[in-house]
Amino acid sequence: MCIRFILFLLVFFGCLKNETVSNSVAQVGNATLTEEDLALASVFTEKERFSYVDNWVRTELLYQAGRGVALDKDLLIKTKINLYKKKLVGQTFLDTKIQDAVSVSKEEIRSYYIENKEQFKRLKSEATINSFVLTDKKEANRVRANLEKSTNNKKRNEMFDKYSVVAETFSDGTLHSKINNKVFSPKKLKYIGPVALGEKHLVVEVLKRYEGGTYLGLDSVYDKIYLLIYKRKAAIKTQMIIDSLKQEISLEINDDNI
Repeated sequence: MCIRFILFLLVFFGCLKNETVSNSVAQVGNATLTEEDLALASVFTEKERFSYVDNWVRTELLYQAGRGVALDKDLLIKTKINLYKKKLVGQTFLDTKIQDAVSVSKEEIRSYYIENKEQFKRLKSEATINSFVLTDKKEANRVRANLEKSTNNKKRNEMFDKYSVVAETFSDGTLHSKINNKVFSPKKLKYIGPVALGEKHLVVEVLKRYEGGTYLGLDSVYDKIYLLIYKRKAAIKTQMIIDSLKQEISLEINDDNI
């Protein structure tokens, strides 16, 4: 059943009960999801909102069903809830401390790249391409023609938006053989296709090629290096925080009872 229709019914019947909050998005039993809840969850697009609401409805339905058979009073579940609460509060505390204390500079990233450049060597040839998958061959031919025109061509730009095409980089041997052989051909073709793949027609524009043995540029691995250095620093800082807390808070472990 359509999610929107389900949500309409939930809100509609909630209104009949005169229990609907003025800014209610959905209701399940006595539980209400409001606009403020969506804002706190940081969901903004229509797709995100409907996905969040759908998950909220499913969760509430199952929760209320479980509560109806007293599962919310089960000792094991209560223990798990308490443990999760402690982990959530503790992790939030740790994240806050780390965010305030850990940073990664551009110079650190540049130095890591230079000192570990062999990690970023291409083992195989690579190519960055735009690929269009179409069901109609005539349309595929039109796409090919527009690609061959100026990069500032209005139709070309509209075409990229229409088919949601984003440039991607592939290694030699990872594409379909019909495409791979042409993309990595010694002829170095700029435009390929339309190539029939079953009932589809593929058109490819090769933006750039990289030979095996060459190195990935710093720009392409910048975020990866940043994350690697950040995680290392965060791990060190985490251990420092734990060690400090062991000195501040009373701690006793009885090995005999473990």
